[in-house]
Amino acid sequence: MSGTRAFKRPATQASRKTENQVEAALDFARNLYQILSSDPHDTPATDSLVEGAKKFIDVLHTSKYLPGISGDPEIDKQAVRLWNICTRLKRDHIGSTADDKRKLKRLRKLFLHGRVLAFHLLVLARAKVLEKGGRVGDVMYLLRLALKAGRDCIEEKEPGLATTLLLKAAEFKGVLQDMGGAMGRDEVAECNCLEVEYFIIRTGLSWVENRLDLAEHMYTKVERLHEFLTPDYAERLADVLFEIGRSMNAKSDFPMAIKWLERANEAINGQNLEDISKEGVELRLAILQALVTALLGTGTQDGLDRATKYVDCIESEIGRKPVVALLRLEVLQKTPAEVFDSDAYGDIIRRMIRDFNHGEAAFKLIIHHIRKLHDKSPAIGSAVLDDLIMVLTKSENESWMEKAMVTRMWMITNQRDTLDTIDAVRGVLSYLSKPLSAEAAVAAQALIWKKIEANYTLAQHDLAECWCGLALHSVFENCGPNNTSKLERNSSEAALSIVQGMSENSWKDPMTAYLAFKVAIRIDDRVLAERCLETVSSMPDHINYLGACIAESQQAGDVYCTLAALRKLQEKYEYKDPNPIHLPALFRCTVRLLNMLVEKQDAEQDRFIDELCNVFDAVVLALENRQQIPAIKNLFTVDEIEWFGRNAYNIALKHTTVWDLRHVVRMLNSSVTIIGHFPSDAGSQAQLSLRNLFSRFIISSALISLARVQDNVEKQQQDYQAMRTHVRAFDGELVDLTHLDGQTKEDLGRKHAILLTFDFEAAVALQQWDDLGPIVQRAIPCGNITAYQAMADSLLRGRVSGQALYSTMRKIINEIWVLESFDAQKLAKYTRCLFQATLPLDDKLAMRLLDEACSKARELREGDASWPEEELEWMASMAFNHGVDCFSSQETERAKEWVTKAINLSHYCNDEGGLERALQERYLRLNFDATSI
Repeated sequence: MSGTRAFKRPATQASRKTENQVEAALDFARNLYQILSSDPHDTPATDSLVEGAKKFIDVLHTSKYLPGISGDPEIDKQAVRLWNICTRLKRDHIGSTADDKRKLKRLRKLFLHGRVLAFHLLVLARAKVLEKGGRVGDVMYLLRLALKAGRDCIEEKEPGLATTLLLKAAEFKGVLQDMGGAMGRDEVAECNCLEVEYFIIRTGLSWVENRLDLAEHMYTKVERLHEFLTPDYAERLADVLFEIGRSMNAKSDFPMAIKWLERANEAINGQNLEDISKEGVELRLAILQALVTALLGTGTQDGLDRATKYVDCIESEIGRKPVVALLRLEVLQKTPAEVFDSDAYGDIIRRMIRDFNHGEAAFKLIIHHIRKLHDKSPAIGSAVLDDLIMVLTKSENESWMEKAMVTRMWMITNQRDTLDTIDAVRGVLSYLSKPLSAEAAVAAQALIWKKIEANYTLAQHDLAECWCGLALHSVFENCGPNNTSKLERNSSEAALSIVQGMSENSWKDPMTAYLAFKVAIRIDDRVLAERCLETVSSMPDHINYLGACIAESQQAGDVYCTLAALRKLQEKYEYKDPNPIHLPALFRCTVRLLNMLVEKQDAEQDRFIDELCNVFDAVVLALENRQQIPAIKNLFTVDEIEWFGRNAYNIALKHTTVWDLRHVVRMLNSSVTIIGHFPSDAGSQAQLSLRNLFSRFIISSALISLARVQDNVEKQQQDYQAMRTHVRAFDGELVDLTHLDGQTKEDLGRKHAILLTFDFEAAVALQQWDDLGPIVQRAIPCGNITAYQAMADSLLRGRVSGQALYSTMRKIINEIWVLESFDAQKLAKYTRCLFQATLPLDDKLAMRLLDEACSKARELREGDASWPEEELEWMASMAFNHGVDCFSSQETERAKEWVTKAINLSHYCNDEGGLERALQERYLRLNFDATSI
């Protein structure tokens, strides 16, 4: 089937509709193939392509043999090409380490949908093989493709697609059963194998759809065909059963997990080990591991005994591998506390230490199990950790050694306090050849301080002094002078004991709370510091104490506590009149501190980014409330307004590529709003306007990106609407910058063109049809052909009304036509696209387009250019076929008009009149005086 040929239409309206749908699907497949043939990472609008493929799959999967369509070699060719390229791209992207995992996932989804669409087109093209007399090999070929694609759909969690494929597979199975008498022995054997694979996939699909009853039924079907389970199919069956069992494990439904995992074990063990692939051997081990976990999860003695036997079995096959050690430890952990074998547990960990591969994961695993052992048997756990420390002395990884040392000290300090305990700590420290890092030293000293406090509280001053002496050991020299000073007897630890013992009445005194805050800062206790700040800030008129807390935390270098104190000041005095603090200065300090924390790559980074945005929002609120709140009316000077606007802009610009786009939008919105409060008679207006323009450009770009991936329709519309507001503001501000240099004007012109394409896309998404024409008009000064092309693409992708589509596209085409860089090829393409989109909606508008196309073709022929041959043939053929449709519907005069115009258009084809003669001959064969063709 070709878009450049006229077809004889079927007689019924339903048939015509189906043929139109098939033609549209074929055009989509061609387009998708062309896109994927280039770099797939540059694939535009991946999600919309997936949706387009879904739409045609829904249409095609119910289609059967269609006269005039089925058997068309063009459909077969395009389907095979699309299937092959999607298969190759999927294979090339397996194991890819692309930076954008979400993009890679969307690409894989596109490849899958492309293959399914190709399959349904192929079925339609080869529908004749399913009729009587078809060849067995052809039916088997289609069945294999259906099963292959269905298996991939289940792996990608696309049960809907898998269902459409398996419905076709079921049809093919039925056809093969009818052909049973004509098959040879090899063909019968292959049919049986394909039937096995069909039921395996149906079992997996039932599980994905959460229908275990149906999965059970399908599994029984597989069992009946057990004799046809080749090693390959046995592995596939075991894999499906393993996934079901593993999911039951995750839900803690252990009896059901055991049932499916044992089935998986039987399937994989039913084959000779030498016939199983490497992946199959690994799957077999994974099944046994999951089965052990499920048996232990039952919490029964029978489950424990069976799990032990399975572990023995694994060990007999693969030896004392790490995985066996872990399973042994898992079994031992489940034994009752009264019979827990600490020695056996310790021996397994020692074996792991001997086989230690000096990897981070292995180190963490060993430490984890040593802690578990210490909970059951402190003495054995400590001894095993000593063995690990001895091994680590030969390692160059200092962080492992420090973590092990801190863990060992934690074990020691949790024992009963004696002088022997302190000697044990000294013995551990002797393993170190140099001082601990600052972080490890502080962690170790924190454990020692707890012992000091406990002994001091119990008046055991001698032991407390021994612990203090130990804390002064040379390995702790990196903890800093402040920490060392705490170790003096009756110093900070004593003060902490007093603070912890204070009554509620004592806490009500702000001076007491302030002194407690000083203690909290020195021992790095943020919870206590927050409590102190809460107490101080709740007292009336005690701003001096909050200021003192800020100074104290700054002196100690504690940014977090400084910020907490600044927050209390802002909450208490933000809009108070008279205000004892200078609000802009408070905001500036907060911004500087938060900006420091934002630069740190840690788990709290997003929280601090959000807080930074909140501060600038507070600045905006204060500026907007200046007229209503006397306390802040004259607080912000011109320099301060400029400072906040500039910093909001610079911070957002610096982090545009790393922050969440919502945060970038918030910061730049604040910058734009703050600049709006800049006095109109102040200097640097041109620079401020440029900053505003760039801010609105980035905001619009961010909002369009957010809207395109937004699943929530309401939020998507809000993003589009907000983006349109910024584009209009960009338009208004651009008018006042006529004095700029040529390079800046050119850059802003490009940005303006991009924003107008965004605005056009948003108007289409929001169905604001009346705005489309004016947007095209606003784009004229830009003279940017790419912008018009993007607008045309948005228009054709959107669900636009017929009149709006026609009028807007005409404006776009006319504007493209007048640009010098435009050519006939592009004009023809857009005219054809508009004609194709308009014809089903309003054939009167489509006829006007046909007249325009004829006029343009004549105009081009009179000049040096010419209308592309294939476009002329396509439009003439489509117009002639539409005339035939009108004739079939008894619209004789309408039919004459369409047919005549089609012949007129074909006159400008450069094929020596071939198409024109063909259409004239068909016209003569039409009897317009009768009621049918």
